[in-house]
Amino acid sequence: MTMDIGGFDREAAHVGDLLPAGPRVAVIGSTSFWHGDSSATCSAIGAMLAGLEGTVLLTGGVEGVGEATGRGFFAARPGLVGARGVYHVLPRGSRTWDYGDTLFAGSDLHERREILGRLSGVYVVVEGGPGTEHEAGVAIARAALVVPVGRSGGSAGDLHSRLAVDVPEGLRDAWSTLGHADSSPTQVAGAVLEIVRPRLTCR
Repeated sequence: MTMDIGGFDREAAHVGDLLPAGPRVAVIGSTSFWHGDSSATCSAIGAMLAGLEGTVLLTGGVEGVGEATGRGFFAARPGLVGARGVYHVLPRGSRTWDYGDTLFAGSDLHERREILGRLSGVYVVVEGGPGTEHEAGVAIARAALVVPVGRSGGSAGDLHSRLAVDVPEGLRDAWSTLGHADSSPTQVAGAVLEIVRPRLTCR
């Protein structure tokens, strides 16, 4: 039986109760890399986000974008024990990861995407296909901040163009960096940090 909107909301609330206090950033995108810089970009984004004290990183518990960002974040917090602020959300019955903490929600990937799209106020998108579009759509409908690395292509490329009209004037240069073909992984990560920091620190 397919879960309804109320069921997704309840499962998201349950998972939210299992997470530590603090601002959340979710990373979504491809399970394998298409762009030559995407792996390094994800690692750099993870490391920079880890520098925001108290921030919790959520992944969809898959390889590719989620793993590279999650491991970058995890490695940048070597002084902390346990999950170090990294949490993977996977359907019930999935395997657990060897780093961070794995939480379970939904009976399949469709349901998990609905739930993950309800768990954070900030989503970073790298590459991505239909599944990423689904998660981003849920997040956008909830007025979450969605930050797509446009130069990586895929769903992120489409979202970067579509959401550009809503970018505040003071963040337009950073947004442009996300889409510029010549931006380095470090420059992209710095732009992501510049865009998400105000949303994370105003809570």
